[in-house]
Amino acid sequence: MISVQTQIEIQGDLSLTKISQELQALNFPKEILKTAIIKLQDELVLDLCGPKYQKNPKKQYTRAGNTSRTLNTRHGKITFKLAKLYSIENDNIIRPLLLYVGIEPKKRVIDDLTLECAETATYLTYRDSKTVIENLTHAKVSKRQIHTSVQEVGEFMNQTRRKTFTDKDEVKEEVDLIMGDGTKAHGYNGKKNEINVILGKNQKTGEKELLGLGVNESWKETALQFKGKAKVAVSDNEVSLRKVLLEESDDYQTCVLHCVRDVKFYLWSAGLPKAERKEISSKVEVVLWTLRNSAEKHIVDGDVKRLLWRVDWALLELKKISCELFGEGLVSVARFIRNSANYMVTFARLAVKGVVVPFTSNLVERLMGEIGKRALA
Repeated sequence: MISVQTQIEIQGDLSLTKISQELQALNFPKEILKTAIIKLQDELVLDLCGPKYQKNPKKQYTRAGNTSRTLNTRHGKITFKLAKLYSIENDNIIRPLLLYVGIEPKKRVIDDLTLECAETATYLTYRDSKTVIENLTHAKVSKRQIHTSVQEVGEFMNQTRRKTFTDKDEVKEEVDLIMGDGTKAHGYNGKKNEINVILGKNQKTGEKELLGLGVNESWKETALQFKGKAKVAVSDNEVSLRKVLLEESDDYQTCVLHCVRDVKFYLWSAGLPKAERKEISSKVEVVLWTLRNSAEKHIVDGDVKRLLWRVDWALLELKKISCELFGEGLVSVARFIRNSANYMVTFARLAVKGVVVPFTSNLVERLMGEIGKRALA
């Protein structure tokens, strides 16, 4: 335990505003931290070497001077004299304070600032993180320093997440929901990096967990990091991603928003005028939104039979639209609707069993948007 006492003097008006401003200007936490560091170091040196000028033939350390050291903390830069001790037994120089508090000899940025930088960068760009950190703390940071902090914390988290289990027979807990998505990020020399993410979510608590992360690798390789089985998976219509998630889950829901966009894309690729594209895609939207509204309604009123009827109705309507498009020679979009129809209505099928799952991949899409934003920052 370290006991620190200090005294300050405030001139003039002693209103709360004045006191608050003076304490802010003095950066009180910084002064307390500096005093605590110096006092802790003095106690360590005294414990190892004993009082100055006191002869002790059994002592193992002697004082060996000091050097100036600056530590960058969230309260600002702290400069003090770092004591050095000579180890008689090992014939080397040690710095007891650094050993005691776990700071590497050449490290200048303390973990509290590193964590502050990494945490702020989880929801802001590096540029915005720099502004926020400097406004909320007394620290001066650069975008490069924030990036380094993110790399350090990320590497530690990644090693923890990727650690392998020595017991291969260990039973893995089933995950409620997994989502997958990919994006591209800028790399060196104009190269684009492919980033794959598999995200897990506990439907009851809302807790989210990173289950897979890969850069410039296939979805099959990324999925190897996920040790377990999901009750349901949600993603867009990327074929390789959907194939992997189908293997890793009991049920699969394709994002209905992406389905509508894909229908529009196929119609555009076929060269249809905008009015015709809108007319056809609207038919698909009406079916999906009607099914969504029915699921929300019947989850509340418990009318399972009506919901089952609505699921069958939706599949029949999608089949009709697909057949019409085949008849008009729009093979690509017709085949897409036919092949994806069953995956579009999974959320309603599960609602019959009382299981609520998202019918879009918005959660992981927002995450990938943030990753893309970081890459441009």
